[in-house]
Amino acid sequence: MSVILKPTTILEFHKALVKRKYSKLYSNKNNKTPGRKGPDQTLIDSVLEIKKRNPLVGYGRISMQIYQEFGIIISRFAVGRILRKRYKNSDPGYGEGPSWLTFIGHMKDSLWSVDLFRCESIS
Repeated sequence: MSVILKPTTILEFHKALVKRKYSKLYSNKNNKTPGRKGPDQTLIDSVLEIKKRNPLVGYGRISMQIYQEFGIIISRFAVGRILRKRYKNSDPGYGEGPSWLTFIGHMKDSLWSVDLFRCESIS
């Protein structure tokens, strides 16, 4: 029987033996990041849905509604973290509908030209 090993594996094993780092030899190689795990995806979706349906609702109100509906305790700070990370603010007048040039062009007394410094109308 033969075993094929990379030279780097043998060097790492030797370095660990020399430095007596046995925990590195026998431990898992997964690098898990420490910290909080974060909320479930269903909770994130429900927070985003509430904010999407009523953009004027605040963090505290959203956390109260989630507690009343689902019985899940979530702080308003967690709601704020979710919304800051995942909610794209879409104001009703921003980026939707006609531009200001189109609006001015369709006005009642229709403008001849729209300049940066002046506007001349027919009347």
